[in-house]
Amino acid sequence: MTLGELYEKAVSTGIGNDPRGIDIVNNELSSVKKKFDELKDKDKEFFDKETLKNPYADSRILYGNGDEEIKTILAGIDIEVGEVVLADQMRSKGRTISMLLSHHPEGRAYAHLYDVMRMQSDVLHRFGVPINQRT
Repeated sequence: MTLGELYEKAVSTGIGNDPRGIDIVNNELSSVKKKFDELKDKDKEFFDKETLKNPYADSRILYGNGDEEIKTILAGIDIEVGEVVLADQMRSKGRTISMLLSHHPEGRAYAHLYDVMRMQSDVLHRFGVPINQRT
């Protein structure tokens, strides 16, 4: 499986299991598409086109182009320098580590974390948590 295939499967699984419901997710994607279509051509160049098919601002491929073959994954809640060094050491000893997968976003994915917090608020509302109880 390639990195791109794995990423697309993760996003589609997220959409299919989104607690907000598929209609809300599709409405959000349609809204983003409408905003994109209304942009001038010069502005479209800088638009994050990934948002047209991925409603999760904190989920991105941070390194690679998607064509990389994935055989093994080192996964963690937070992947920081220590885990990168661990993966490098494991590779130097002959272990195959194709990919690092982190639950918490970094880089570009972290830059849009506020969008994810807005989504979390929607999820909490769906389960009956009043707005004044959300932190």
